[in-house]
Parts: sequence; C-alpha cells; structure tokens
Amino acid sequence: MMEAFLVINYLVVEKELVLVGATDNQRWDWDIKEGYSGADAKTLVLVTLEGDLNSKYAIQEEAQFHCAPGDPLRKLAMNHLYELFEIAWKIKRGHLDKITARQLYMGFEIRDNID
Repeated sequence: MMEAFLVINYLVVEKELVLVGATDNQRWDWDIKEGYSGADAKTLVLVTLEGDLNSKYAIQEEAQFHCAPGDPLRKLAMNHLYELFEIAWKIKRGHLDKITARQLYMGFEIRDNID
C-alpha cells in the first residue's frame, strides 16, 4: 500500500491573509499525470492566518477540512495542522510574496513534523 502524505496544492498570499491548502499525494499524482499543476486536486485541509503583523491585534488562525467524517484522509489532514500552520507562519513572518511562496511551497510534501 502506498504511503499517504499531504502535498501543498493551494496558496493565497495577500497583505493581511495567508492561506495554505493541501491534498493527499495520490490526488496530487493523478492531477500531475493528467498534465495539470496539482492545484486542481481536491484540497482536503486549509489553514489561514489573517491580520497584520504590525497590528496590536492578534493574528487569527483558522483551519478548514473538506473531507467527511469517516474518510480515512480526514485523520491525515488533522494530523498535520501544525506543519501547515508553520508553513503559513514562515510565509507571513518572511513577508514572502505570492510568487516566492509558490516557488518554495507548491508541491511541498508533508510527511512528518518539519522544523
């Protein structure tokens, strides 16, 4: 059986918003083999940071899941929230633009905890 892991397939980077989404590696592979970018693969989990680093208000963090209870990929998505938020924070704190964030993280595999 093939190892299941997440692959970042969706990024939004704006002044006060960073959104990082991921799919599973099988959906990613299917999309790539069909000649697409991987971005069209079903996104299972999204994490969002909203707010300005220079504001006196806290940055809001949010997670969304797009897999039903009982779906075996739901556990995979939930188990890697920390890693997804860490990537979102690296983008936010690094003041990365959309192009740089895509170059660094589009297709990034999340198999275990990252530093």
